[in-house]
Amino acid sequence: MGMLSGGVWQNDDIPDYKRDGKNVRFKSGFDEHIKRDGTSHFAPKANRYVVYCNWTCPWSHRVLLARQLKGLSDVIDMVLLDPVMGPESWWFGLSGEYCDPEINATHLHQLYSESDSKFTGRVSIPILWDRELKTIVNNNSGAIARMLNDEFNHVAKNPQANFSPSEIRAEVDDLNSYIGDRVMDGVYRCLLAASQEDFDYAFKQLFKALDFLDQKLDSTRYLLGSDPTEPDWRLFACLVRFDAIYYGLYRCNWKRIVDYQNLWDYTRDLFQYKDARRTVDLDAMKRGYYGIVTPGSFIPQGPELDFLAPHGRNF
Repeated sequence: MGMLSGGVWQNDDIPDYKRDGKNVRFKSGFDEHIKRDGTSHFAPKANRYVVYCNWTCPWSHRVLLARQLKGLSDVIDMVLLDPVMGPESWWFGLSGEYCDPEINATHLHQLYSESDSKFTGRVSIPILWDRELKTIVNNNSGAIARMLNDEFNHVAKNPQANFSPSEIRAEVDDLNSYIGDRVMDGVYRCLLAASQEDFDYAFKQLFKALDFLDQKLDSTRYLLGSDPTEPDWRLFACLVRFDAIYYGLYRCNWKRIVDYQNLWDYTRDLFQYKDARRTVDLDAMKRGYYGIVTPGSFIPQGPELDFLAPHGRNF
């Protein structure tokens, strides 16, 4: 897959950064924070920051959701990359549809090297870019989503939207971690498993988690009450991809999400929540995933998924 070593792209992975069925996630590398209280040199100014995302990545998706639902589209720009990885990881492709307006990069790793000329690590998406200092602020999707939620209320169109309320933040963080490990990373452990034993374990853990979440949603509209919070949107990014991509391509085929009454109704509920649907391009997602995992293969047309059907979760 390749990575940066000392700021230079190399096509082989360093041993400590190899992805497999057990090691899916690595340290992000950039961990600065935008603060409105003046304790950071990154101030939450309108039109200063850019989020780099794409339609494929579910970690990008949670940032797209935070930006959209907080009403920050007019004050935080978005740059999209090609849904399909190129020869050096995420890139802007050759079609001309995607381009970088900040440093005219052709590949995402060039923004990493621009920010840290000695950077060693994997080149992940999304990133939060500061166009004034020409550097990456942060490349951890959870941290970026939290900053968009907390620090830009003075310029947000929907400042009342709060997906990590302080009074339940510990519960939000715990459930975020559970979903990230057991579901988001769980599907990738199935894809990357190096043995039948590893695959079987990852598979069972994934569906055990989905069973638990489906049961939890039997008595509450959203995971932590009557309003959606960060864990709901983190889970949504996986669920909306599951039947069209993970079920077949990643061999996560014990059940589809449509076979879970609560999870399927809940997925439609979140899709229909305000402008959330504007962050979903399932055709681009399928093009990205199939182009990465099985390059050159045909992209399936199905399954037919009606995310706009009534969900009945008005309780």
